[in-house]
Amino acid sequence: MSWFKENKFLGGLLVVTILLAAIIIFLGMQAGTSLEEIQEQVAAKEATLKKDKSLNPYPNPDNAMAKEASLKEVITKGKEAREKLLAFRPEKMENISGKDFATKLTDTVNKVIELFPGEKAIPSGFHLGFKKYKGSQPKAEATGVLNYQLDGMEYLLTQASEAGVKQIENLVREPLPQEDGYGWPGTKNEKPQPRGGGRARRSAPGGVRSPKFEKLPAIAHRMPVEFTFKASEPVVRDFFKRIGNSDEYFFETRVARVLNPVGIPSAGKAASSEKESGGGGGGAFGNIEIEGEETVEDEPVESVKVLDKVSGGEELTVYLRADLLLFDEEENLPELK
Repeated sequence: MSWFKENKFLGGLLVVTILLAAIIIFLGMQAGTSLEEIQEQVAAKEATLKKDKSLNPYPNPDNAMAKEASLKEVITKGKEAREKLLAFRPEKMENISGKDFATKLTDTVNKVIELFPGEKAIPSGFHLGFKKYKGSQPKAEATGVLNYQLDGMEYLLTQASEAGVKQIENLVREPLPQEDGYGWPGTKNEKPQPRGGGRARRSAPGGVRSPKFEKLPAIAHRMPVEFTFKASEPVVRDFFKRIGNSDEYFFETRVARVLNPVGIPSAGKAASSEKESGGGGGGAFGNIEIEGEETVEDEPVESVKVLDKVSGGEELTVYLRADLLLFDEEENLPELK
C-alpha cells in the first residue's frame, strides 16, 4: 500500500493496463466463438445449397411456377378420369328390408343355376358366395351395398355363361365390413385391426426402407371375390374380354392363374412322332416351311395336337381373384389455390 501511495501514477497505470488486458482477452474469446458459429452457419448453408442444386427441377421461382402448373394439369386430368369412373356407380344404393334381400338372393341364385344346366356344372351348395344368408337375413344397414354386390355376382356369372363357360368349380365372396356393423376401411367406423405383438421390425442394415406417404384419397371400395372355372382357351379369352370391356361393373383383376392339365409331349415322344410322319426339320411341329421350298399342303395331325396343348386348346382350369369396385363419390381430390 505504501508503494501505491508513493507511486500513484504508476499504480493507476498498472491497474488500467490489467483491466484493458482482461477486456481485450474477453473480447477476443467472444470473437473466436462468434467466428466458429459463423463458420458452422456457412457450412450448413453450403450443404443446403449443394443439396438444392442436385434437385430436379432446381427450386427457383420459375421452376416452382412450372411445377405448380404441371400439378394442376395432373389434378384436372385426375378429376376427368374420376368422373368417368363414377359412371360405374349406381344412381341409387338404398337399403332394403332383410326379407326383400333374402327373396332377391334366392331368385338370383336360381337364375344363375339355370345358366349352367350340365351335370356337375355348379358345385353343390352353390349360393353365389352368400351362404351365410341361407335361412337368415343381413343387417338392414348392409342391404344396400350387399344388393349391389349381388348384382355384380350375377353379372360376372352371366358373362361367364355367355362366353361359353360350362363348369364352375368354386366361387368365394369375401364378407363386407357392413355385414358386421362397420364402415369401409379408412372411415371413422372402420373395423379395428388386430395389433401384432412384439416390437416393430427394423429394416436390415443397408436395406431399403419403405417410403412414408400421407393418407391418399380412397376413390373406390373393394369387394373381393375368388372364382374358379374350367373352359377352353378361346372361352377364357372371351370371358376376360367381356369383364374388361364392361360398361356396367368395374372388376379389377388382382390374380389370374391358368392351369393346363394336359402336359406337353416330351422330346422323346416328339422324336417318335417325327419318324412316323416321314421326317421333317420341325420335329413334333411337322415340316417347317423354308423360303425357297414348296409349301407343304397336308399339316401333320401330331403338330396340331402339340400346338393346341401349348396354346391352351385343351380344357383349362382358371383361378381368378378380382375386386368389384364401388367408386366413392364423396372423396375429393386435393385443390391447388
